[in-house]
Amino acid sequence: MSSDAFPQPDIDAVYRAIFQRRDMRHFKKGGTVSPALLQRLLEAAHAAPSVGYMQPWRFIRITDPATRQALQRLVEDERQNTARAMNRRENEFLRLKVEGLQDCAEVLVVCLADQREPYIF
Repeated sequence: MSSDAFPQPDIDAVYRAIFQRRDMRHFKKGGTVSPALLQRLLEAAHAAPSVGYMQPWRFIRITDPATRQALQRLVEDERQNTARAMNRRENEFLRLKVEGLQDCAEVLVVCLADQREPYIF
């Protein structure tokens, strides 16, 4: 599809979103995401481009606090491994906040189903 198919204000809005994006490091404790917004976000994620328009990913919504804690422990283990691999930059890396699993309103895991590889381009 050529860019001619989109009006200039739409094109400008996409570029504005790209250049103004920020990673999230702080979350509002106890926040919620409305079901309508969650549905809209998942629909957009499912429509994201992929080779052959296969969208091989799946989304798992984590609502159980114990599962969040287990995920947080895995993330912390990987954070420590990454820090060690950075050698002289280890301490600098450890000062960064790289996760918010216990703070965010929703946890969505993006994954590929087992045995899916033979069917993905």
